Amino acid sequence: MGSLDRAVLTGFICRLCSEMHRVVLHIYGHEGIRLNISEKINKYLSINVSPSDPLPKTICNNCLERLENQHRLVMRIEQAANLLKGH
Repeated sequence: MGSLDRAVLTGFICRLCSEMHRVVLHIYGHEGIRLNISEKINKYLSINVSPSDPLPKTICNNCLERLENQHRLVMRIEQAANLLKGH
């Protein structure tokens, strides 16, 4: 059996929507760290996640997609602001 850091976990509760999903991604696993999930949650949402809190450490694909869309929107807005400021 492989490492949980490299695996997609199944049958867990999403930290953001609190629904049970068959497929979730571990926020602090290899892929979650690569995608900066915890940093994006802490930056864009009105909640804070940390490895030591007692709440679920998984995120479902739907919430991950919404989080990534929010990240792309903020990046686009920041780029536009910099362009308009002449940077």
